[in-house]
Amino acid sequence: MLIENLPNVIYVADPNYLNELSNELGDVSHVFNDLVFSSTLKTDICFALDAWINPQILHFESISQAVRALRAAGKFWYLHPIENIRRSRLIESELRKLPDLNHAFPLTEEIPQIGCFSLLDKNTLVYCNTRWKKAPLGNYHFIEDKINPPNRAYLKLWEALSLWGTYPTKGELAVDLGASPGGWTYVCQMLGADVIAVDKAPLAEHIAKLPRVQFQQQSAFALDPNSFEKDIDWLLCDVACYPERTFDLVTQWIQSGKAKRMIFTLKLQGETNLKIIEKFQAIPKSRVIHMMSNKHEATFFYPAPSYLFL
Repeated sequence: MLIENLPNVIYVADPNYLNELSNELGDVSHVFNDLVFSSTLKTDICFALDAWINPQILHFESISQAVRALRAAGKFWYLHPIENIRRSRLIESELRKLPDLNHAFPLTEEIPQIGCFSLLDKNTLVYCNTRWKKAPLGNYHFIEDKINPPNRAYLKLWEALSLWGTYPTKGELAVDLGASPGGWTYVCQMLGADVIAVDKAPLAEHIAKLPRVQFQQQSAFALDPNSFEKDIDWLLCDVACYPERTFDLVTQWIQSGKAKRMIFTLKLQGETNLKIIEKFQAIPKSRVIHMMSNKHEATFFYPAPSYLFL
């Protein structure tokens, strides 16, 4: 396969959001499976699970030639198989064994630098050792907690906090808007924070009984930010509503200055509207990311640390 112009970036797409990613970029030269080649490094891209920056392409004749190239370029390599799977696995088998990619939460060890590679055809290797996210393809492979959380929504917050690289801690206050049945409340409580859970629907009984959890039965949209005497360390929201309404809620809380950090889920509802994503992206210091654990959603971070940008 002949690639005339080496891409500056290869974005890894969720296959369900390939069109959204392509539309966001505009500048797309090739698409191979879920790999989108572009000359544009878009720092605030939403619908990319990962980005390979300054990738290399090698036209090789033998397995050993491909292995030598990867060994020379980096220590650890993660195979993202898209074509010629058996041949790809043969290359993989000759490389240094990866560290365990199954992670307990919260992360206690730094994820080492791991490059990614794929075969585009039998004799074309694409590889990159400089990527956006620490976890290959943005997938943290969390060891799930199948006992304590009342639903699987906790995985979204696990991923969001791991991306942020900072966690709620003892002595901090987290406010969980739209908390029921309590997945996000559980995460903050188990990390040591005090939690005020707000929802018209009740929490799961075992979550409501946890220490340091206070429940307020009311609408998240009726809550006055200025009713809090102290600043909120973590304002969290996984409310199911139209993103325009979430935008108004986000704006209200930012203007109040009461929340130090914010993580909101944007429920995209029906056909994806990139215009509403752009409204959130236009908020200074914010970041919107379609995470591995998001479904028809994206996650809003504010104020986003610099390493959340490409």
